[in-house]
Amino acid sequence: MNDFAERLVDRIARRPHGFLGRLLYRFPVGHTPGFDMALSKAPPKQEDHIIEVGCGGGVFMRRALKSGCRATAFDHSDAMVDATGKLNADAVRTGRLQVVRADASALPLEDCRADKAYCLNAFFFFPDPQGAMREMARVLKPGGSLVLVTAPPDMREQIGGYFSRMAQSMKFYTGDMLRELAQGAGLEPKDIVLAPRAGILLLAEKKACSDD
Repeated sequence: MNDFAERLVDRIARRPHGFLGRLLYRFPVGHTPGFDMALSKAPPKQEDHIIEVGCGGGVFMRRALKSGCRATAFDHSDAMVDATGKLNADAVRTGRLQVVRADASALPLEDCRADKAYCLNAFFFFPDPQGAMREMARVLKPGGSLVLVTAPPDMREQIGGYFSRMAQSMKFYTGDMLRELAQGAGLEPKDIVLAPRAGILLLAEKKACSDD
C-alpha cells in the first residue's frame, strides 16, 4: 500500500479524523445491519451499564441509550470521542454516558463493571485482538455478555473500488478464530452468526471474575 493510500485508510477507518472521517462515521450506513443484529441478540436493559469499544461517531450508542441504560464509550480517535459526545450530548450532560479516549487493549475501567460489552465494526483493525478480547472480558460482570461484530473472510471481496485498499489493513475472522479468541479470554461462546450484509457476530458470556 502506498503512502497516500495508507494515510487515507488511517483517516477514514483505523483512526478516523478530519472532515471525511467525521462524515463517514456520522452516517455509517454500511454498519447498520451489524448494529441491528447486535441489538437483536443482546438488547441493553434500563438497569444495565454497557460499554462500547470502538464507538466511532456514536450512532450505535445513540440507539443503545434509548433503552435507558448507562454507558461508557471508548475510542482511540480524538475526533470520534468528540463526535460521540456531541451526538449524545443529552446523555453526557445527565451523566448516563461517559466517552473516553482509550486503546482497546488497555481500557481504563475497573474489573467486573459492565453488564454488556459491544464491539461493532472495529475489531478488524485492532493490532492486538487477543489483548482487546481479554480487556473486554475483564470489565464484564459475571454473566455479562460480549457482542462482537466484525468482518468474515468472504467480506474481503465485497469491499470494492478504492476501498479495496482498506481491506489490506483489515484482519478477517472466521467463526473458529473468534471462538478461540473468546475462550482464550475466559469467555464462553454462546452463538456465532454469519450474516451476508452484517458480517459475523460473536455472542459470548463471562462466567466469573478473577480473584486476583
